[in-house]
Amino acid sequence: GELINASRKAVRTAIEEHDAETIHKLAADQADAGADYLAVTAGLCVGREPEHLNRLVETVQAATDKPCAIDSPDPAAIEAALGVHQGVAMINSISLEKERYDQLLPLIAGTE
Repeated sequence: GELINASRKAVRTAIEEHDAETIHKLAADQADAGADYLAVTAGLCVGREPEHLNRLVETVQAATDKPCAIDSPDPAAIEAALGVHQGVAMINSISLEKERYDQLLPLIAGTE
């Protein structure tokens, strides 16, 4: 599922207003439709992304037993989200940018 993304205006508003009901519905609807992972992205919430991404992970996992695909350009935000994720998450932000790769690789190794 790719709908829990801050680039979507309604989702960004829900994130900023701490509207768990909207996020719950999106998560449940995608899980019911057969999604194996639910993508969570708060990348447009500059300066508060780790906090928002954590809340998204917790909210999604309260609505469904599906794991999250955590997507962020910020390795620190990914690390924070992995800290609250239950079970094995997917990291959906790997690139061959050396600095980013070097920061993400230990996080990936720690999720086994």
